[in-house]
Amino acid sequence: MNTDAIDHLVKGLQHFAVFHKLTNINALDNYGYRELMQIVELRQILPSIEKVPGRSGVDAVAPEQGYANIELKSTGVKKIPTVDRWPSAMFDMSKMTSQQKVYEFEGFGHGLFAPGQPIPICSYWIGKEHFTKLHPLFDKKIEAYKQLKESKNSMREEIQISLKEILDYINKEDIVFFKDGKVTHDY
Repeated sequence: MNTDAIDHLVKGLQHFAVFHKLTNINALDNYGYRELMQIVELRQILPSIEKVPGRSGVDAVAPEQGYANIELKSTGVKKIPTVDRWPSAMFDMSKMTSQQKVYEFEGFGHGLFAPGQPIPICSYWIGKEHFTKLHPLFDKKIEAYKQLKESKNSMREEIQISLKEILDYINKEDIVFFKDGKVTHDY
């Protein structure tokens, strides 16, 4: 590693430290910057959205739009996928309350990040007026997870939900898509 690269790293970490001091949000912890950049993007449709500090619990809130529990997921990708090839969002099931927690979300977003890109190259958002339509999908996924865990055939502590599966429960026009940080209608 050359000196120039190390200098950039040091300056970047100093900037992250200042951001943490100003916001009480560690943008480097658990890809926190990804949630923050999704929030910047979502301000186009949820002007009051704010990140909730911390590693567990609610990711964001948008009180003026009536959201107290927003869940944001992200995945790294190399190029923009088709809807059919969109990577699945992973939901942790390792805690006793994990299975109930997915039913408490009021809105859900999933952003895809390319290496070195600070904003999602594409993402989607499902608002509260449509999110409850996913509860039967969660029922199905959690039941399959329970059966797998009882059989002891897997150490996996998660369920995964693809955009293709979501579209079996929600119409495409009921999902807000973003491309390069802007709302798009061509997905």
